[in-house]
Amino acid sequence: MNSVQRITNLDFIRGFALLGILVINVIAFGLPLTATTNSSTYGIDNTLDWIVLVISSVFFEQKMMGLFSMLFGVGIMIFLENAEKKTSKPKTLAIWRNFLLFCFGLIHLSIWEGDILAPYAICAFLLIIFPKVENPKFIFAAIVFLMTAFILITNYFSSLYDTSGNLISQEEWVLLASEGGALSYGKFWFPDSESWGNLVAMWWYIGAFFRAISLMLFGFLLYRLNIIQGKKEISYYKRMSLFGFSIGLPLAIYSIYLLISSNYDPSVLFISNIFNTLSVIPMVLGYTGLLTILNLKLKDSISNRLRACGKLAFTNYITQTIFGVFILGAFGLDTFSRSQLIVYVFLVWMIQISWSKPILDRFNYGPLEWFWRKLTYLFV
Repeated sequence: MNSVQRITNLDFIRGFALLGILVINVIAFGLPLTATTNSSTYGIDNTLDWIVLVISSVFFEQKMMGLFSMLFGVGIMIFLENAEKKTSKPKTLAIWRNFLLFCFGLIHLSIWEGDILAPYAICAFLLIIFPKVENPKFIFAAIVFLMTAFILITNYFSSLYDTSGNLISQEEWVLLASEGGALSYGKFWFPDSESWGNLVAMWWYIGAFFRAISLMLFGFLLYRLNIIQGKKEISYYKRMSLFGFSIGLPLAIYSIYLLISSNYDPSVLFISNIFNTLSVIPMVLGYTGLLTILNLKLKDSISNRLRACGKLAFTNYITQTIFGVFILGAFGLDTFSRSQLIVYVFLVWMIQISWSKPILDRFNYGPLEWFWRKLTYLFV
């Protein structure tokens, strides 16, 4: 399979992830931020809203970000391989490219505080400067180490709070870090709180960092094993999808079960997050297998639309934010229920599926992709 076909497979998966991430991001666009962590607080008006909540939690929450992170890792490897043919300092060029991404992320952050571009760029710096990893066993061991470290860190942070979500630790660093914030989960969990809980926010960002790095390394692994390229037999991807979902789905379902069955009791915050986080890599594996099959089997008239969304992922991701902040924001937070927000998601999907292919039929790149590429090779 040539490079064009390999990129086609990546674009198809990226297009799915790009559309899927809006299912989660729309909550932050249309509801107060507490709803992104404690889903029971806003936007739940009827049974349909609960159904939307469960489906989005099991199939989309952290999983679409996981797909993006995995693909970002693959992209780092592909860029470094191509850069070796264009310059004698491929890592320098890669660092420059991700510095530009970091700058884009800061601009995006000024519009919406849910930006992932700047954090991804920081993770990329760490992976680029690390010695080139060729051994899949080493990559796998690194992923296991990071996931184990995340569980240990989560257990430690959990010990700092009581079952009601109030800070109980009197450690000096804990008291120092908590200054200026709520001495509880704060707005992270309680809608009537006026400030954030500094420590729970710290844990959340640490967890996001560990997940991103782990999934980027997982992308390294899938690339090294020639899996993500779509070069295996269809039967291989069927087994891979079945294996991934058979592990990931029970973990994700149990995570949301803990929350709903406890009526979103603060005591289950950490443990439910552990189960959902552990579901991400298996679910990403399952999605990768399933989406690779679809990319190979669907008619081009259908799959080309999704591939085009993937090729314009940067442009489409930013426009999703612009739509969300300025269109949904105009109505005010907590105006819509979750089921109503899904209708909005479908409308945005229709727009982006409709415009992506015509843009690429006329131009080689989307506007932001073109601008990023021009700046990347400015000095080459």
